[in-house]
Amino acid sequence: MDGKQKLSPETFLKKFASKSSEEPAYPDVTTSQFSDALTKLTGKNGVLVNIKPIDDFKIIGRATTVKTSSNDWGTVIKGIYSAKKGDVLVISCEDDQTAVWGELASEAAKIRGLSGTVVIGASRDSAGIKSLKYPVFSRNVVPNAGKPLTEGEININLTIEDTIIKPGDLIIGDECGVVSVDQKMVSEVMKVAMKIVSNETEISSKLNQNISFMEILGIK
Repeated sequence: MDGKQKLSPETFLKKFASKSSEEPAYPDVTTSQFSDALTKLTGKNGVLVNIKPIDDFKIIGRATTVKTSSNDWGTVIKGIYSAKKGDVLVISCEDDQTAVWGELASEAAKIRGLSGTVVIGASRDSAGIKSLKYPVFSRNVVPNAGKPLTEGEININLTIEDTIIKPGDLIIGDECGVVSVDQKMVSEVMKVAMKIVSNETEISSKLNQNISFMEILGIK
């Protein structure tokens, strides 16, 4: 990090956000390190429980939020066109038994320039999504879908377990899962996360010098 440049959410996204959905320029900070930083600062880990990528995807961007029933994928389509380029569409459903996201939605989102989609619910068409290389994370994968009812809400606060996601919050996803960072805390969280990266690098160096992990951690 350039210590002379203020680490604002805008600076962070400009420096690290994906330039395209096909070739992400992802920071050397993982969801694990972001989560550790959040835990240290707030006591909450920011993790969206049981959400995993459909493929080897990484995402980072501001949240555009959607709340809908799992039988209503129409609201999700409206969400795609409400989101700005580079945003991550975060969709909250009441269950994960019916898919609200699939290949055609992914294609539309990719054309719109979204960074990815996170479904607290179910997705489908995994093969097509992988072929598109559009980042999708979801709680479940099923073959069945609902209807284009458009009865849900867009850009409202979402409560996922003990994590609140507001429109504009930072969403980070990788192989381990997805973490949400309050937009007002991005600078502070990033600074702590970078310290964690530095500390882990130092530990790795010591391990490669044949120093015991127990000794490094002070475990007796």
